Amino acid sequence: MVALGLGLFLLTRAEGSDPVDLQMHRAVYDLSVDRLKAVSEVDGLDGRMVVEWRGGPACEGYTSEQRVVTRSSDEANAISVSDVRLTSFESLDGHEFRFDRVEYADGKPSLRQSGHVYRKGSRVVLEEEGKEPAELPGDVLFPTAFNVALLQAAREGKSVFSNTLFDGTQSTATYVTAFIGKQGEAPSDARKVRIRNRGAGARLEDASPWYVHVSYFDQDDRGNDETPSFEMGFAMFPNGVMSALTLDYDDVVLKGDLAQIEYFKPGAC
Repeated sequence: MVALGLGLFLLTRAEGSDPVDLQMHRAVYDLSVDRLKAVSEVDGLDGRMVVEWRGGPACEGYTSEQRVVTRSSDEANAISVSDVRLTSFESLDGHEFRFDRVEYADGKPSLRQSGHVYRKGSRVVLEEEGKEPAELPGDVLFPTAFNVALLQAAREGKSVFSNTLFDGTQSTATYVTAFIGKQGEAPSDARKVRIRNRGAGARLEDASPWYVHVSYFDQDDRGNDETPSFEMGFAMFPNGVMSALTLDYDDVVLKGDLAQIEYFKPGAC
């Protein structure tokens, strides 16, 4: 049910700016229902999401591992379990992206997709297992570059940031618009979170995050007044951690509370 590309932030430098020096980490989020929509067949849902980011210049790029496990029930009390796993690698220069996505439904494999995206001159080519090569928009960014640009926009005081994104969660690129609010106090989950290896990173309760709302549109809807295919909100900390997630799907709105963090030392590959 839930296939996420959260795009947490990594250690890199935005061209022409101060370094965006961010924390490699592993974060655990507890998922629960915030609101059921009228069209929903879901009666209840809970789960957990784990995201891990490592890499940097010493590693020649960035690696990500994400896993989302949810347990849902319907009005007849039938239980179903979804397990979505996504691993990816993005080169340091942002010219190459590899991903592998596996989905399980009630313990049985339901989808497996692997792919390789690379820039060749002005072209961006997507090669997926079992499919003919396809082209992505020339302005497409991969998760690291996209989210560094988003954070840089927040640091510059901009209220809106838009660009095309490919993160491996869909079979094509997605057009994303982020609305960036002002910095405020850390939300309650960030103030209470358990942090392992705290000495390697900043205290969240002392930081001021930006509150961000992001809308994802199918690539064909770019520039049109279409309803987003997915929306999410979060508190975006200067060190790259996200908390107070809101995940808005067609049938249900989930909240994700930050439950645990493990900080990695810079350069941990």
